[in-house]
Amino acid sequence: MLVERSNNQEGNLATEVFVAGSDLRAKIRNPWGVFGLSIITLGIYTIFWWYYVNRELRDLGQAKRVSGLGDNPWLSTAAYIAGGFLFYIPTIWTIVTTTRRIQAAHRVTQQAEILNGWLAALVWIFTLGFGGPVFTQYQMNRLWNDQSVAQPVLSGASAGDGSGVISEQEPEVDKAQVLPGDSDQKGTL
Repeated sequence: MLVERSNNQEGNLATEVFVAGSDLRAKIRNPWGVFGLSIITLGIYTIFWWYYVNRELRDLGQAKRVSGLGDNPWLSTAAYIAGGFLFYIPTIWTIVTTTRRIQAAHRVTQQAEILNGWLAALVWIFTLGFGGPVFTQYQMNRLWNDQSVAQPVLSGASAGDGSGVISEQEPEVDKAQVLPGDSDQKGTL
């Protein structure tokens, strides 16, 4: 089932989708939500976000059985973090390689427009790094816009068919388990 939607469906910060018809998942995130959460958390969210961007690219490569979309998202994240301690060289390197992976992913998913690496560099440089995650997330969203939406998993649901939908009989069964002998207890305290 393909669903047409905007990047920010119904005001949510993220919509989960399946990666290339597999059981792997990616998120269509609001690019400005990434910016806002990065500011609010003083950059901590950006570290987690960077890991997930690289993990989603790796998952796309695995689902499509192509190389060049990354193998180790932890290494990219470590480089992103370590850059502050090593004259930003690892950070710049991981930004460049992730941008190249997004370009490769656009080719793999047959996007009409491939990410322009020079434009990405200008955004990262002239916004002092603040606009980079917004631009990168926008480009990632382009990858996932034609993927099918993943249905939310209901925790604690006990449908027998595994669908997560509660049948009409289940509340009665649950009630009988919680209140055994309910008819015998009426009127007595």
